[in-house]
Amino acid sequence: MSSQHPLNGQRLPYWLAGLVLLLIFSSCTPFYSRSGTTSGDTPRIRLFVVTWNNIHLFQGFDYKISDPAAVANHYDFVWGAEVDHVAAIRAGNPNIFISYYIPFNRDHGTFSNSEAYHDLAYWKAVHPNWVLYKCDRTTPAYEFGDPNIPLDFANSAVLSWQIQTYAQPASESGYDGIAADNVDLQNQFGACGAYINGQWVQRYTGQLDDPRWSADVINWLTRMQQALHHLRHPLALIPNLAIDGLSPSDPHIQKIVDHVDGMLDEDGFTRGGEGYLTGNDWVQRIQFMEDFQKQQKPYYVVNQFGESAPINSEEIQWALASYLMGKEHLAALFISTYQGYGGDTRYSEYSAQIGHPIDAMHQSQNVYWRDYSNGLSIVNPNATDAVTIRLRTLYVDLYGEPVSQVITMPPHSGRVLLSKF
Repeated sequence: MSSQHPLNGQRLPYWLAGLVLLLIFSSCTPFYSRSGTTSGDTPRIRLFVVTWNNIHLFQGFDYKISDPAAVANHYDFVWGAEVDHVAAIRAGNPNIFISYYIPFNRDHGTFSNSEAYHDLAYWKAVHPNWVLYKCDRTTPAYEFGDPNIPLDFANSAVLSWQIQTYAQPASESGYDGIAADNVDLQNQFGACGAYINGQWVQRYTGQLDDPRWSADVINWLTRMQQALHHLRHPLALIPNLAIDGLSPSDPHIQKIVDHVDGMLDEDGFTRGGEGYLTGNDWVQRIQFMEDFQKQQKPYYVVNQFGESAPINSEEIQWALASYLMGKEHLAALFISTYQGYGGDTRYSEYSAQIGHPIDAMHQSQNVYWRDYSNGLSIVNPNATDAVTIRLRTLYVDLYGEPVSQVITMPPHSGRVLLSKF
């Protein structure tokens, strides 16, 4: 996800910040649970909202919202809340989980002004060792066309700077977590190395799959989470983790899960807006979603559709039905057009009183089913084949219309039905 929002706090000398982190990392006692309570004098991260009943939503940024207090009660979580919205959001919903946005390895300005980022000349003058280049040794490994300078996240001084510049002020400003964007186990933009004391040091191959890159990403998450948990007001680490194209059972994915407190899945059930997640990939994603929540960690799933056309009911039901297959106690949903972030986007379908799950996802009649206390979720994840199925009892759809007991599920389609009383 990308943001248009601000970010600054007073900066300690980096040697002092590094000393603080050294003391943090030398601590040997795990100190918190996700209970949201305290034990003695030990603070804990905020309790996540329980999502067992009905449909739960989160907000992808809030920079288009003029009155955040008025809409906060509709959401469990804000990914990347504006600094000047935090107090209003909290007033509107005391239980909401509020996160502060940073790109995981790019300059993002100051704490209160994300537009105050620096160009290459600045970084070469101030911290030349920090700039991450492509293998031509000249071009910074820019990401997504973003002009913000990519930084060598394997350098411990960079992490110290991130804590001091972003995390510490966030901790002191009412935030509950850090939303770390674009965390990817693959080297998507051909990063290669940095100049250390004026000498070129190649760290990566520049290729998409690079074991050292993956190891450094996991190490950054491990160190960042530990540092966030040791702030005076501890923060959770919730990355936007790119897993499309990787098996959720990949050992690297499992290592990441061990060192985060929650996860944003921007690929979702629509492959980041590029099409439908289908077949075994869809099944694996649901299973991963379930397993992630079993570790008492929230799973926030984004579903993006066409860039400009209004999202239709079939698209909404695909996203909702898929979400309901994997929703346990800690999962929330966001649906938008492609990169349609920042606003209060809610659909009437969200108000469906479907209740709580009464069984796990199961396969029957060549589709997937999950029963709820007041309804049913059905998904046909097949990419090419329609399936005709027979319902066991009478239902109405999300718009109050009776549903025939024999229905045809088109390829990559979902239906959310409510019990007929």
